[in-house]
Amino acid sequence: MMDNCETSVPPRWLHALAVLTVLLTLPLLFLGAGVTSHGPGVAMIDKEGFRAPWVIVSRLLENSELAFVLEYGHRTFGFLVGLCGIGLAVGCWFFDRRPWMGWIGFLALAMICAQGLLGIFRVDYNALHGRTFAMIHGIFAQLVFAVLVSVALCTSRRWQTARHESASTAVQRWSIVTMLLVFAQLVLGGLVRHLPDSLVGPRGHMLGAFVVVGAVVWLVFLMLGSHAPLRGPASLLALLALQLLLGVESWLARFFVDSAVTHQALLPVPMHAEWVRTAHYLVGTLIFSTTVAIALIAQRQSAFAAVVKSASADVPTLTPGPSPKGRGEEVRELEGAL
Repeated sequence: MMDNCETSVPPRWLHALAVLTVLLTLPLLFLGAGVTSHGPGVAMIDKEGFRAPWVIVSRLLENSELAFVLEYGHRTFGFLVGLCGIGLAVGCWFFDRRPWMGWIGFLALAMICAQGLLGIFRVDYNALHGRTFAMIHGIFAQLVFAVLVSVALCTSRRWQTARHESASTAVQRWSIVTMLLVFAQLVLGGLVRHLPDSLVGPRGHMLGAFVVVGAVVWLVFLMLGSHAPLRGPASLLALLALQLLLGVESWLARFFVDSAVTHQALLPVPMHAEWVRTAHYLVGTLIFSTTVAIALIAQRQSAFAAVVKSASADVPTLTPGPSPKGRGEEVRELEGAL
């Protein structure tokens, strides 16, 4: 008979479904950011509100203009992610032996539904609060993606092997700080995209970039200095370097004045600035989800060590008779709960 530690491992198809949901969310985010980057009028192509998915696909096939591809492609992937979210919630609830995973699966589904409602409000009330709903819709999408990445992480083999690694207290704490700083930078970036005339957005986003770079570099330094370094420093640094490049080009393209009398030494690259801003949004989302995954793994190691220590302390070393449950079995059950 398999022990509780082995039976607590989620089925592989559940992890595959979680990964598929994440992969389908990437084009959803890219197309949604493209709608904003190419102008708010793109989102107002269809003013009749909710459309059935087959109607959306038919409209997408009828017209190949960029506006239709962005808007209706975004809605098509939204339905696909919603269907995967339903399957993910049901799978986590009925096929994952860890009780808390069922609640996380339904949390992910609830956030997907809330994101869909925000998208509807963004279109229906564009004349009244279009920019505000668009900003909330874009920022909340990054939170949804981070939750979906967390579900994929918790259903993976990586989550099972993380308990055998060690993360220092500094990594555990600073990973959370870095995650919060990156999210704050995303909020400031949303202000720049949707409310560029605000006083806080552009200035805060520019200064926040220096803070986030310092936080990420220090986190990577702490991770590499651990006894068993966490995975992900190289990918995090690569995403950060790419994000800085896209951020500089986005800034130059937005504030470059073609009719200026004086010569401007810093010119934007000769490419569509809308796609640069769209990629900037997507890479920022990837950085945030990466910091969330690192923080989860670091806390997972800490929680596992604390549970095993508590279990070892609770089990007596000497017993008058045969114990119905040995220390190894007790620890394995606690492992399965995590």
